[in-house]
Amino acid sequence: MESALCEYKALTDEELVRSAKNDKKAVSELIVRYLRTVHFLASRYSGDIYEDLVQEGFVGLLKAVNTYRPDENVKFSTYANVCVKNKIVSSLKKNSLINGVEFTDEMAEDLFSSVMTRSPENIIIENERMDEVYKKITSALSEQEWKVFQLFLTGMAYNQMALNLGVTVKSVDNAMQRVRRKLKSVLK
Repeated sequence: MESALCEYKALTDEELVRSAKNDKKAVSELIVRYLRTVHFLASRYSGDIYEDLVQEGFVGLLKAVNTYRPDENVKFSTYANVCVKNKIVSSLKKNSLINGVEFTDEMAEDLFSSVMTRSPENIIIENERMDEVYKKITSALSEQEWKVFQLFLTGMAYNQMALNLGVTVKSVDNAMQRVRRKLKSVLK
């Protein structure tokens, strides 16, 4: 297993994205690589909103994996960062409407304008933590849950997912509920 993980670490993001369509471990390696970014972008907030923003950022990252087009001549890292930021900003705007506080474009720009500075020691600690997250993610979702989640990230409706997978809509809904619970616990 360890040599397989090293094999994935040697691949570029773009190579992992190509493999991700059929390879859960490739997606997991991308998640590990970008979780630091997701956590950083959500780190201006604390409590429940932080956890929600991390989850939204994670969904944005996985959507980037599923929608990235290398023929557009944009690096995956650039595309993924935009997708994660957009998903977090969208969530903040939606929450601000619910809570009656206006979230402006200036606030969004300020949120993402600072640059994260990290010491070598912090990088090592963060990498160790991300390896642990990688292991949790690869073991958290069943194959069925993973398939449902990938289809969900493409924007497919529950009834289309059910037809695609040959299961009931209720099975798809139940799988998505489990996915949400599992990802929330893994990302805490």
